[in-house]
Amino acid sequence: MAIVSGMHFERMAREYAGSRPPYPDALFAALRAAGVAGPGLRVLEVGAGDGLATRELLRLGSGVVALEPGQQLADLLAAANPGAEVVHARLEDAILPDTTFDSVVAATSLHWVDLSVGLPKLHAALRPHGWLAVWRTIFGDDSVETKFRRRVTEIVAARQQQDQEPKREERPTMEELAAGGWFDPVGTQHWRWSIYLSTDQVRRLFRTFQ
Repeated sequence: MAIVSGMHFERMAREYAGSRPPYPDALFAALRAAGVAGPGLRVLEVGAGDGLATRELLRLGSGVVALEPGQQLADLLAAANPGAEVVHARLEDAILPDTTFDSVVAATSLHWVDLSVGLPKLHAALRPHGWLAVWRTIFGDDSVETKFRRRVTEIVAARQQQDQEPKREERPTMEELAAGGWFDPVGTQHWRWSIYLSTDQVRRLFRTFQ
C-alpha cells in the first residue's frame, strides 16, 4: 500500500505540493502545549510530503527529521525546509537510531504505513515517555448541506462501494495505534475550520486523492 501511495503522489509531486490546504493553527498550539513540538525537542515526522506540517514544526523551534518515500517530494521538502533533515525512505525501511526522538508525528500519512512494522520501530526510536501524535484532515462537513457537497458524497460513496474498502483517510484508529501495547492512548481532539478554495484549487485538490 505504501508503494502505491508513493507512486501516486510522485507522479504529481508539484501538483500535490501546491494544492493541499494547511492545518489549523490550533493543532500546532496543542502540540506545543502537550510538549510534542517546541524548542529543544527532536521530532521525527513520518511521510512528510512537501512539508505542510514540517514548516510549522520548525517554526515552533523543533529539530525535525522528516521521512518521505517519494524522491521528488523529498527534494521539494528539503528545498522548502532547509532547517529539516530529510530522509528519503519509507518508515518500514528507514534505519532509525534507538531512543533518539522526543516525539513522532504523522500528518495525514500513517494510514499508508504497515503498523505491525511501523509501531514497534517508532517505539524504539522514541526516548522514554516520548509522544506519538497522529492527525488527519477530513474534507467536508456533513452538517453543511450544499448541492456540491451532496454530489461529492454520492461520488465518494460509489467509489467506496466499488472498492469495498474502509475509508483510508479515517485510519488508523486509536485502537489500531494501541495494538501490540507499544503506545497508550491519551486523547483525541477535533477542530472545525473553513477555507476558501477556487474552482481550480478544488480540482487540483481532488486530483491528489488516492
